[in-house]
Amino acid sequence: MHKQKIVALLLLLMLVGTAVFPATLYAQETAVVNTGALNVRSGPGVSYNVVTVIYQGQAVTLLGRNSNNSWVKVQTAGGQQGWVNALLLTTNTVISNLPVADTPTLTPTAVITTGALNVRQGPGVQYGVVTAVSQGQSITLLGRNSNNSWVKVQTAGGQQGWINAMYMQANVAVNTLPLLDTASAPITVTGLVNTSALNVRSGPDVAYPSVAVVNGGTQLNLIGRSSSNVWVKVSLADGQQGWVNASLLILSADISYLPEASAPALTTSPQAVINGGALNVRSGPGVGYNVVATVYGGQVVNLLGRSSGNSAWVKVSLSSGTQGWLNITFTQPNVTVNDLPIVDGPPALATAEVIVAAANVRSGPSLDYASTAVIYQAQVVNLLGRNGDGSWVKVQLASGQQGWVNTSLLKLFTGINSLSVVQ
Repeated sequence: MHKQKIVALLLLLMLVGTAVFPATLYAQETAVVNTGALNVRSGPGVSYNVVTVIYQGQAVTLLGRNSNNSWVKVQTAGGQQGWVNALLLTTNTVISNLPVADTPTLTPTAVITTGALNVRQGPGVQYGVVTAVSQGQSITLLGRNSNNSWVKVQTAGGQQGWINAMYMQANVAVNTLPLLDTASAPITVTGLVNTSALNVRSGPDVAYPSVAVVNGGTQLNLIGRSSSNVWVKVSLADGQQGWVNASLLILSADISYLPEASAPALTTSPQAVINGGALNVRSGPGVGYNVVATVYGGQVVNLLGRSSGNSAWVKVSLSSGTQGWLNITFTQPNVTVNDLPIVDGPPALATAEVIVAAANVRSGPSLDYASTAVIYQAQVVNLLGRNGDGSWVKVQLASGQQGWVNTSLLKLFTGINSLSVVQ
């Protein structure tokens, strides 16, 4: 009987051991988060997406590790699995004793870092816009062009296209993406001249000389744009290239489709572009001098110098070789006028001011001659000469018309005897 009790006790201990020992052998290892908040990622590295966040003091179950023991695969209390940095856990488990877990494939993604970014049909601004993505938006990276400056992406909505690599933060190096075939037809941009005549200039500014003129309604091929998007580079039918102001064209597509083109160096030769419709070029620095030529809006003149008494008047040279003076107020110069050298003009004109309400300008030095014009108080005339006794002076009006006025009706700014006697 005693022997039977001993055998029964041994059997009971064996049964209890069977129930306890396996549980001890297969107990799961745990750890506690030792930082304020810890990202649980889809793979062992910060390049992987965050799947959830756990917080200081929370316990996790340890499932495995990566090959260098720096990351561990865990399961949260809620049953979600992912990877965390091993340094941010406190555990009695030796990490290297955990099994090495399979590492998931990393999906290349990026976050947009600018306010809004166009997704284009090809790798360049000359391609059409497919859609736009916004700052903070996540995209999937599909490939790159040969110099890594553009990447092909897929948006969250499934649309594919190309973006400039400068405006994203990727989870992989761009040069590790597959190189994709980028061949596709770029958007062709044309412009219809929307003014009666349009100057084509050698550079993107009115300070550059005109190299051609195109008529209203002409269709122009656009091959580039300025950095400011104000000017576009064009190719004419004869192959000549130049620049025109984009505001004077009706565009077939957005100017941003064009590549940015470099501007030629602006000539240092002092020049000015005529602003008004027509401007007289005179023989001297003032309206009293004769008109020697007329220049028109958009025409470029070379600046030779300025007058000493009035910097509003500059001496110019025209493309025909004619030289003369014009009022700089009605031009757009490419230099500061006061930096021009002072040049000698023709001898200063003798002038006089009308001191009566109105004075007749006659065809000869006497009341017997017919009146050919009337000049009014405060009007200034040029003095060309006098009669023998100085009672009449020959004058020139601002219009260029000449005639005689009684000296008593004028205030002379020069001595009467300094004038030559003229017939």
